[in-house]
Amino acid sequence: MTGAVVALALAAGDEASRRVAGELFPEAGLLAFGPADARPPAPLGGRLFEALGRLTRGDCVGLVAPVLWCGPAGGAGPAAPLPPAPDALFALGDHVNLELRGPLTGRWPAGVPRDFPSMTGIYQPAVVRARGGARVYSSGVVAAGVADARRLTGFEARAVREGGFCIVSDLLVPVAIVAAYHGLKLAACGIPRGPARDRE
Repeated sequence: MTGAVVALALAAGDEASRRVAGELFPEAGLLAFGPADARPPAPLGGRLFEALGRLTRGDCVGLVAPVLWCGPAGGAGPAAPLPPAPDALFALGDHVNLELRGPLTGRWPAGVPRDFPSMTGIYQPAVVRARGGARVYSSGVVAAGVADARRLTGFEARAVREGGFCIVSDLLVPVAIVAAYHGLKLAACGIPRGPARDRE
């Protein structure tokens, strides 16, 4: 998949995410999205399902979204590296889903077989390449998917510490699930946005 053409670039609604998406995936059409798009009220509905459903199975989708730095991890996990430079980027290689809801949760449409897609091999960090001055901090980082990256629940905070995760995201996992549902690959890139807070 190295050197794959990105069929569509998704960017979180903030200006920095849209700018980086344009730098990393200049040939792809750009779709800005937000939390409401990532969490539709019913499965298979909303802008993300519609946009990704128009692509061909096997296509690669680019994604640029904010991730929050958790700082040095405690508990059983390995120590986190020092925080990245403010302009650094993370090429994301996998996720751990700590969120209780997802884009396939809820009342399922009648007549559609209910099936959760395999997430194996969906991430393509090698496709996230520096262009236009953007610097990729590292390759294949594992992010923890949470409901609200700026305010972790007690369960999420403990799981992040014990798992040794350095970054969390509240937009990555829903997009990855929708992409997998449509048989797509994902070249995901995170932009650090400061420390996450928890409720403990």
